Amino acid sequence: MKKTIQDWVHVPGIHCGSVTLRDVMTYYGYNWSEPMCFGIGGGLGFYYTNRDDISPTRMIFVRGPNMETSFFDNLGIPTEWKHADQNVIDIIRACIDRDIPVIIQTDIYYLAYYNSLTHFPGHVVSVWGYDDEKETVLLADTQFAGLKAVDYTSLKSSMASKDPSNPLDNNFIEVKVGTHPIGQLSEIIPQAIRRNARRMIEGAVGKRGESGVRMIKVMSEDITSWIDLPDWKWSARFGYQVIKKRGVGGAGFRWIYRDFLREAENIVPLLKQLRLSEKMDAIGSKWSSLALLLKRISEGDAPDGSLLCKASKDAYELWELESEFYATVIEKV
Repeated sequence: MKKTIQDWVHVPGIHCGSVTLRDVMTYYGYNWSEPMCFGIGGGLGFYYTNRDDISPTRMIFVRGPNMETSFFDNLGIPTEWKHADQNVIDIIRACIDRDIPVIIQTDIYYLAYYNSLTHFPGHVVSVWGYDDEKETVLLADTQFAGLKAVDYTSLKSSMASKDPSNPLDNNFIEVKVGTHPIGQLSEIIPQAIRRNARRMIEGAVGKRGESGVRMIKVMSEDITSWIDLPDWKWSARFGYQVIKKRGVGGAGFRWIYRDFLREAENIVPLLKQLRLSEKMDAIGSKWSSLALLLKRISEGDAPDGSLLCKASKDAYELWELESEFYATVIEKV
């Protein structure tokens, strides 16, 4: 048997999670932009991990936890990441048979079309079809046009990846938007902005550890110690990639969030009065500069102590800028 949901929607974009949310919402009749979906999901975050059992041993990650479920929570739609104990392919097939798209988490290492030698678990895609004869599912994935066919074996490996940086457990969301009324964006947007700010100030825990503005300061205090790391080059290179290159819009998601704020200003005028998009643009520029500095460090023949000191100083300034931004949101939005 085979089935593809009719009128499936995929428009290639920047970030896996926000593209997936935009595709699903468009399918259900809400033509929201990718930045709008990212902002409603409260996608800003920051993790800094110091562990010798992962690669690299100093890992930066710049998106907050549970953006997808936070997105639906802010819309008033009860949603959770479920974990499949039985054959996850059977669960996906049953959803597709009922014309329900499925959001899943994957590790790109097992997705052949990435040809990746590096594990990156937590990558979010949506499933729109399956073919039992070919033993494949059809995924919509970020920047790729159309639907990508992935064989059942590879998908199961990808969804059950045990890479220690973010182990997966067949995580999926059945998206049933059509059965729930959705409120006005003029009310949804301020709530989403406040919730994201609170998570950044108070900290939020995900499988990668603690996400929040405090972790930016932790990184700023630790980064000079990279000079003694056996994998200093990979730590710096990975940091550059995660902030600048890996589906983050060039500035650790901060410019995607800036674009959300610019769009939201037309719906919630207070945001323009507070100049939030301008402030986030400046924060994004600082993140972009830090990423390029990490790239420069990674290209050296030996770790450069003076460049690491500058990276530490720049990260501290980012902690100050972001702390001020979220405090303004909590006080005034």
